[in-house]
Amino acid sequence: MITVDEIKKNMPKLKRLSKFERQLEFAALITAFMSEKNIKPIIVGGLAVEIYTRNDYHTHDIDFVSDGWEYFDKLLIELGFTKIEREWYHTELEIAVEIPSNFLEGSEERVIELELPGGKSVYLISVEDIIIHRLEGIAFSTTYPKEDEDYEWAHRMFLIHKADIDFEYFHQQAKAAKVSDLIQEWQNSN
Repeated sequence: MITVDEIKKNMPKLKRLSKFERQLEFAALITAFMSEKNIKPIIVGGLAVEIYTRNDYHTHDIDFVSDGWEYFDKLLIELGFTKIEREWYHTELEIAVEIPSNFLEGSEERVIELELPGGKSVYLISVEDIIIHRLEGIAFSTTYPKEDEDYEWAHRMFLIHKADIDFEYFHQQAKAAKVSDLIQEWQNSN
């Protein structure tokens, strides 16, 4: 069990870490705190891309899909975050947190628990689902999806993790999201 005071005590140590490590460690503290309330925050969005690209991509915030918005609001305000529109921001730590939804666009069963050095852990959207999500966001919103940076990052994640991808699930999701043609091109070129 972790308390608000214990999180506060850990916050000065976070300042010494790189932005990526700081975000991960803070996410792990939040995950530990929320687990006491039977809430499972799942990292999605840019931080998931950063994790899956091994810190090549860089994001400015931590996006969680989670229930318990009111618990997040109370906790983050208590930790010194300021609520600005849809996200909370901590000036000293330079950490922003957003909860875009309580619904995971993907499979809950495929969420992975990523253990960090020191034994803490975070929950992370599957690589298949984050790739599909990135492609879905651009496939119909831009004239040239392949020129969009989200396409590039989705392709990089595919190349890095293709040995671990469950292609049956991946193709089902790609078909449902109407991005199968993009995925098929990647497979045909490798």
